[in-house]
Amino acid sequence: MSINILRKSGMLAGLLVASMLMVLVVACGGDDAADSSSSSSSSAAPAAPAAPKAPAAPAAAAKPEAPKAAAPAKKAESKATKAASASKSSTSAPSGPSGKLIRAHHEVNPVFGTPWSGPYKWSAADLIGIGEHLFYFDKGNAMTPQMAKSWSIDPAGTKVTIELNAGMKWQSPKGAEDTDFGYVTAEDRVRWFNTVNGTVNPDSSYPDSGDIGAIFTKAEVVDDLTFEVGLVSPVFFCLPLSEFGCLGAAPVQGAVHHVDIMGADWASKNAVMTGPYAHGVCTAGDRCSVYAVEDHWRANPNVAEIEVIQVPESQTQVAMLKSGEVDMAVVDYKLLADVVSGSDDLRFLETMPGGYVGQSIIFPGNLWEETHARTGEALNPWDSPAYDKDIAWVGDPWQEDSYHEGGTDSSVVRYTDTDNPAGMTDMEQARLVRLALSTALDRNGINDSLLNGIGTPIYSEYMGPEYPGWDPKRDTGVWDAAGNQTSKTGGVIYELPDGDIEAAGKLLDQAGYPADASGNRAIDGLVLQAYAAEAGPVGLEVADTVMSDWARLGIEISGLVEDYGGVISPRMKRREQYLPVLKNCDVHSNVWPEDWPIPPVDTSRTRPSWGCGFESKAGAKSVANVLMEQDAEKRKAMHKEIVDYSMYWLQYAGVYQVPKGIVVNDRIKSWNAPQQHYANVSNNPELIVLK
Repeated sequence: MSINILRKSGMLAGLLVASMLMVLVVACGGDDAADSSSSSSSSAAPAAPAAPKAPAAPAAAAKPEAPKAAAPAKKAESKATKAASASKSSTSAPSGPSGKLIRAHHEVNPVFGTPWSGPYKWSAADLIGIGEHLFYFDKGNAMTPQMAKSWSIDPAGTKVTIELNAGMKWQSPKGAEDTDFGYVTAEDRVRWFNTVNGTVNPDSSYPDSGDIGAIFTKAEVVDDLTFEVGLVSPVFFCLPLSEFGCLGAAPVQGAVHHVDIMGADWASKNAVMTGPYAHGVCTAGDRCSVYAVEDHWRANPNVAEIEVIQVPESQTQVAMLKSGEVDMAVVDYKLLADVVSGSDDLRFLETMPGGYVGQSIIFPGNLWEETHARTGEALNPWDSPAYDKDIAWVGDPWQEDSYHEGGTDSSVVRYTDTDNPAGMTDMEQARLVRLALSTALDRNGINDSLLNGIGTPIYSEYMGPEYPGWDPKRDTGVWDAAGNQTSKTGGVIYELPDGDIEAAGKLLDQAGYPADASGNRAIDGLVLQAYAAEAGPVGLEVADTVMSDWARLGIEISGLVEDYGGVISPRMKRREQYLPVLKNCDVHSNVWPEDWPIPPVDTSRTRPSWGCGFESKAGAKSVANVLMEQDAEKRKAMHKEIVDYSMYWLQYAGVYQVPKGIVVNDRIKSWNAPQQHYANVSNNPELIVLK
């Protein structure tokens, strides 16, 4: 784990800040990695599997064979080295887990041990290191096996076969140490997939139920440790296990059968998983602990116990860091320089090398698909309440019969609009409004005043300066709503004018919203919904700045802070959300491979579950085409095209991205975790090494 402390215009640069240790997947929320010493599998098209055995469910009481070999050589040598060192010096560290770390976090939420039930609300502080994944992201390979031993996609691209490692124990939470939850089997992984899949199980309220349903059909047992899952559409070059397109690091794999053993009430409060840490004692609004599992099948932790305590105030967190009451904390961006500069005891430690978390303004309500991309069923998106009235930033592509599918006549569309300039479609009017709102954002001002100069302005959720294909001078060209490029030039330049109020005002003039004598424009009902999420509490202050920028255009603007999981997300699922939201959806441009598709959540593939609140035919078609293309260079070209389309139509207005990390004291020697794709932090506390 490297430490990167730089200065930029007197401000800290390269400091890594975000929530730490997110183990449970949230809709737009985290996936976690594993020990980088795990075996790898190429992300290229896998070889066809051998003909599977006839399905045979294992006996209920049976346990798979325990691993025949001892710990991997790397770990065995490590233990031997420790033992040798101990014989030479009485001060050497013990070979087993030892010590306790305390982390301060803004909020400790309840634990949901049954993530497929109940409301979507997770805590970034809970359940540190208890979960594992079938695959994780390491060294650019999203399909690095973890719980999986091997995997393959059939030649037709219609199903994936996964073989599990033997001897993976379900860990018993505190208070249930005497209860044996058994070992991971193919049978319980099949039950998990079919329970959380929103297509297989319409009653599922799992946050990513639609994402899984967008990719997978029903899962079936092959043998004790092997199962197969059908694929919705042909896939050849990767295994898209989550809403992140081809990223296989999520979702975290939890138990299902613990409900049968302990009852629904107990299971809802206790998470049973396979990680190197087990669920400890957690109290919402107070603290949550996890404890190390000795002789873990994959990785033995160095730290015996990790406790997260709720400390809402940033200044209090800083004081506790300085006094030694806590060992690590996510510090507000504005306080970073003062906390770290000149301190011999506190430093920033990378928890996700090369990783960034982005914040964008999502423009929901732009539902441009008439038929479900996965099922083909009619959607009639104009039935959304968003279309009951003209909304300046929501475009209607159905004014022209040519946009409709299946002979649908534009006369059936409920949406009406009367203020378009002569000869201008509503889609173009709304696009100009969104472009104006994006152009008005003073991204560099936000970075300097609120982020201590450590962030980087971005202009789209799909691409930023850290992205391998980034070209600030690239012209998107002109695109129609259906996804056809009508001109190679004359579109949107990737790097927009930053905070250019004059240019933004001219765009609004062009869109038919000129300023009156008092400088006000007739754009009604613009409310920015702020949500302190990936970037922490500073997100709310950023929202204030955004609203100030928009107010300078003569727009009456207000802010609304609502719970994302409990309020905004359900409206997204119902396709009733049309207010802009400052957040991110499911893209982080920093490590998103250039040949991956856009996330299915940006299309109707995830209906009726989670989505980003906008959908396009072009996006849905692009996802399917990229997943089916085996030539990496062709996939890169396809991806760049859909980025051009999205930036032209301004589905997102990117704001900034910031690196990820945490302030730690001098007790922590290193934390060498593999790079993550989506998680705000590393979920590899077993890799923390104490001095």
